Amino acid sequence: MIMHLLTLAKGSAGLLALSALARTLTLLCGAALLVYPAWLVGRLADGQDIPQLGTVVAVMIALAAAKGLTRYAEQLSGHTAAFALLEQLRVRLYEKLIPLAPAVTASRGSGRLLSAATRDVDRVEVFFAHTLAPVVTAVLIPAAAVVLTWNLTGAALGLGLLLIYLVAAAALIGIGRRGGRANSTAQVRARGALAQEISDDLRGAQEITIFGAQEQRAQRVDHIGAQIGEGSRGASVLQGLRAAAGQGWQVLALFILLLLGLPQAQEGVIGYTELLLVLALVPGTAPALAAIEALGISLPAALASAANLRELEESTREVAEPTHPVAVSTERDGAASVSFHGVSFGYPGTEREVLRDVELHVEAGQVAAVVGVSGSGKSTLASLLTRVWDPQAGEVRLGGTDVRDLELAALRANITVVEQRPVMISGTIRENLLLGSPAATEEQILAACRSACLSADIEAMPEGLDTQLGSEGARLSGGQSQRLALARGYLRGSPVLILDEITSAQDPLTQAEILRRMPEATDATVIMIAHRSAVLRHVGSVYEIDAGKIRAAALPAAGA
Repeated sequence: MIMHLLTLAKGSAGLLALSALARTLTLLCGAALLVYPAWLVGRLADGQDIPQLGTVVAVMIALAAAKGLTRYAEQLSGHTAAFALLEQLRVRLYEKLIPLAPAVTASRGSGRLLSAATRDVDRVEVFFAHTLAPVVTAVLIPAAAVVLTWNLTGAALGLGLLLIYLVAAAALIGIGRRGGRANSTAQVRARGALAQEISDDLRGAQEITIFGAQEQRAQRVDHIGAQIGEGSRGASVLQGLRAAAGQGWQVLALFILLLLGLPQAQEGVIGYTELLLVLALVPGTAPALAAIEALGISLPAALASAANLRELEESTREVAEPTHPVAVSTERDGAASVSFHGVSFGYPGTEREVLRDVELHVEAGQVAAVVGVSGSGKSTLASLLTRVWDPQAGEVRLGGTDVRDLELAALRANITVVEQRPVMISGTIRENLLLGSPAATEEQILAACRSACLSADIEAMPEGLDTQLGSEGARLSGGQSQRLALARGYLRGSPVLILDEITSAQDPLTQAEILRRMPEATDATVIMIAHRSAVLRHVGSVYEIDAGKIRAAALPAAGA
């Protein structure tokens, strides 16, 4: 996974290298702020001259200023690179997911996808901004300290300091290494599950309230929250152990270096200046190793999030673009025929066939209805026509062409599906109407609203078409939402219009008026997925689906 992230970071290699250089200089200045006073004290202990007070003050100020400037340069370059890479990661994720939609939303859940696109991408920022440069300096700074110690005092203290660094690094890396990645992976999945639960609860808030299921849903969220809390407690314990190790190695290092160096200083083998210099290197270089401690906390979570993102990006596409796409054809102006020939289909991961050897043909411009009990496969027909899924057998045709030979974008541009519970974006009525037809004129908008029996509702609102709907269309009733979605469907003007129970929330009079106005509203081929017999009186043909089989059914008698 680290190599995968390094590959992604190639585009910002220059900024990341600058960040590593700036961090190295920052740590060297920080070490010098401790080593320089130690050198002064050592020279006094050895009876040697030291610079004048003004020079000492000037050097300390210069080191402090240099540390501040290089720290700023490190943060600026590192975060500029990280934020650019985060932007690329999000764009990359969306580009990978768009061809998988909408099947990926159904299989993964919108809440989990949202968590990946926000929380997981943000966690990966730790790797780019707080991992690459610290790892470089965690090697360079201690190595420089060992070389300096060896040259000043000889092999004994140099080897001693090297061994101290190696043991400290091993302890900081090793504490919790075995379970840290597994815990981080479990946390990523649990947080994704929590996001999905909350998304489901918000979408189904009305049903949850009606059925009094608040406590039941709260218990599910509490259960996931307990899992996250347990994982966080384990991570906190490891964090405490690493913090203890991060302080403990410095105390141990000072003790060992004193044990090795003090006798040499007393015997005159080395000066007190050199001994104090080496001792000052321990706290002076500690921030470089402290980065390893921080990595032990944040890196497993970043890698787990990166693995989750990569898994999403590498998801198998349920449908593929044609190698040699053909153009969509319509048999008559504004309409195209729809055909199913020998179609059998079962959802991935299940053994039950939803549709079996389906034969269906709807002529261009015809209004047809498909009826059947819930779960019989009515909506699956729409999913196959728009290539959310491909059938395991048979073929689906639009305008006489197999839909697998059409570009997905072109196919879906020629079919509009209006669902029973339509999606409303946060914005105005006008913005929702223009969602699929941004170039529509005011006259076209008003005509579509009249055909969908929505005009009176809009006129009753103080701001008319510019009325804000609130989150997910909160200001609209269920019936108004359906009529707005129907107007949006009319406005799009695609050759095929699929209406999935779009009058289920209407009163009988409004339903009858919508159906009466439909022939004037669209020339498209209309397929109505319906339960109510009142709908069937306004269609040219009826098909009944039962146990995966479909057959032509008689139209209801007049007045029925």
